[in-house]
Amino acid sequence: MIKIKIISSLEKCFLDNKLSDFAEITRLGMFRNERGIIQVISEISDEDINTAFHRIEIEGVLSEYANIRTVEFVPNYISGEIKRTPKNLMEADGGFVNGAKPGLYPDVLMPLTHGDCFPVIPEQIHPVYIDFDGMENVTPGVYPTKIRILNKNNNELETEAVIDIEIIDAFLPEQETRYTNWFYADCLANYYEVEAFSDRHFEICENYIRTAVKNGINMILMPVFTIPLDTGVGHERTTTQLLKITRTNGKYEFDFSLCERWLSMCDRCGVKYIEVCHLFTQWGAYHAPKIMATVDGEYKKIFGWETEAGGEEYVTFLRAFLGEFTAFLEKRGDKNRTYFHISDEPSEEHIEQYKLNRKNIGDLLEGWKIIEALSHVEFYKQGLCKYPVPGSGTIEDFMPEDIAERWVYYCCGPYINASNRLLIDSLPRTRSIGIQMYKYGIEGFLHWGYNFYNNQYSHDSINPYLNMCAGFWGFSGDALVVYPGANGKPIESIRLLALKQGLDDIRVMKLCESFYGKEKVVEEAEKIFENITFRRCIDDSATMQKVRDRMNEMIKEAISK
Repeated sequence: MIKIKIISSLEKCFLDNKLSDFAEITRLGMFRNERGIIQVISEISDEDINTAFHRIEIEGVLSEYANIRTVEFVPNYISGEIKRTPKNLMEADGGFVNGAKPGLYPDVLMPLTHGDCFPVIPEQIHPVYIDFDGMENVTPGVYPTKIRILNKNNNELETEAVIDIEIIDAFLPEQETRYTNWFYADCLANYYEVEAFSDRHFEICENYIRTAVKNGINMILMPVFTIPLDTGVGHERTTTQLLKITRTNGKYEFDFSLCERWLSMCDRCGVKYIEVCHLFTQWGAYHAPKIMATVDGEYKKIFGWETEAGGEEYVTFLRAFLGEFTAFLEKRGDKNRTYFHISDEPSEEHIEQYKLNRKNIGDLLEGWKIIEALSHVEFYKQGLCKYPVPGSGTIEDFMPEDIAERWVYYCCGPYINASNRLLIDSLPRTRSIGIQMYKYGIEGFLHWGYNFYNNQYSHDSINPYLNMCAGFWGFSGDALVVYPGANGKPIESIRLLALKQGLDDIRVMKLCESFYGKEKVVEEAEKIFENITFRRCIDDSATMQKVRDRMNEMIKEAISK
């Protein structure tokens, strides 16, 4: 006999879990322009099984809006990062799933196989994700929705379960949060073995950007030069440079045709903001990125690790480039949506170098937004970065400052008592970033890895299905939230969807705020989860759902009047 249970999409189900480990949910509320997600898990005894696969069907009005996928598993290895933790991970923070142990972790959302079937195997949990989307025109109300499991061989009903899905009669406001996960065009060229910025490469990039936008990522990193991130000193990443450069007798000419094609692709996909790749190297801004050009008829590298950032030759090039590039962007009408970077994660010891680079080109970027992932408030206090992006572990240092546009980021850390998107994190913890950003009035979120399929310093490409920690570099899950799928299309992760739910929580709370004011919204949320900060997370799905249900109730009460 097969048994099934409908549970929260925020539960991470491991192969050796039991149905009894999870609470059943019987109702899900969502707004008319929101994606709702449920998870179905099943058990079967050895004597009852006659096929490893069973068919799953949705019955009810909402069936046509359902997308059904299986949750597949990837290996989690213990990272070298753990050596930096003063205690055992679980002693330092008991909120990690599966004891933060190495093993197979649920993450990949794969299409059904064998004709809308999923695996049902004794003594193993193989979860199914069902998301409901595109229901803007569905009449609000409560819709009983039946999940039916049929025998693949004879199509007979094995078991079924019902959940009431409520479409609330309101539309969430448009997402205002700026959200970027850095996009790596070179990783896609490497994985799919295509020429950089060939027609096929552009098709693949567009597939990945569309998936990003669908999940709330509305800012895309633009590789004007080969992106100077996570590149070992003296090493090079695969050339992915949109800018075409010709130098004849020492004079530069620039061709922005590939830049135009990239921006047109972003426009077509619904991207709202553009991030220009960093103008100087990571870890101090001491050097130039790898830049290729045709020089007196020969295509070759003209700048790189050997180039001093403040050297006359590179500064002359940058000034020529930025003058024409900003004019190109202004002509397209892109100034107000474009962000520049000087260098990634500069530290206090790099202030003088950063100041020199700003001095050499700052006049050309006057009036343009420059954002920087950094953790030292001195960069803001000295006027070097008007739009800092502090790490979530140091954001309290920035809160007293009068910053025009507040951002936050995390990467490898913080991970102790902090929201992150690692495989070992619970999904409520990952989703918590939305509630935290709402309370603190944060307008933008940055993360370094949408699709980083390299190892540390980009020495080699990796297969993320086999190694989720960037070649034993960082925590599993830090480097990517989408997997490379067949035909140049990305495969979503459950972590990507949890992050989108966090963004939607911000929209829900802003809608609630329009009726009650922000102070009341935060007060009601903190009645359920006391004292929301960036170093306290919701770790269980029930508490997260209680916060969300309270917001829903308040909105329904307001619109009923």
